[in-house]
Amino acid sequence: MHSITITRAQPDDAAVLKQIAVAAKRHWGYPDHLIAAWATTPIITPAAIEHDLVYVAQTAAMPIGWYRLLIGQEPAVLEDLWVIPAWIGHGVGRLLFTHAVATCRERGLAQIELEADPNALGFYLRMGGVVIGERISEWNRPVPRVRVEVECG
Repeated sequence: MHSITITRAQPDDAAVLKQIAVAAKRHWGYPDHLIAAWATTPIITPAAIEHDLVYVAQTAAMPIGWYRLLIGQEPAVLEDLWVIPAWIGHGVGRLLFTHAVATCRERGLAQIELEADPNALGFYLRMGGVVIGERISEWNRPVPRVRVEVECG
């Protein structure tokens, strides 16, 4: 088993974090034209890394996943959680999600909400999430809204 560390992302990590997100989204078999259009959007920027809580999972100094947490309100919002395809199914997502929950707990935030990619919904349900709503995305697919209770204290 590789040693995985989770550290705070730096603004100059934005390009590699974006590459991880695009590779992860592509892994789920979405049409190339949708992935290509999405890849032209900012996804993650140096300014977002400075402003939000962004953490990266690494092994041997190679980034393998990351998450972005917005904590300016209650509930906190898990805006992103991405794992490179070669590491999907190896516990990296669980490590990142558990880290995000602990980060909320440290700040006294009782809930996390997120919009789950339909392919990731099962993961978030296994992590203790509950579907609280749904919207239709710009890709014309249902996107579940998930809430996770953070046990504080």
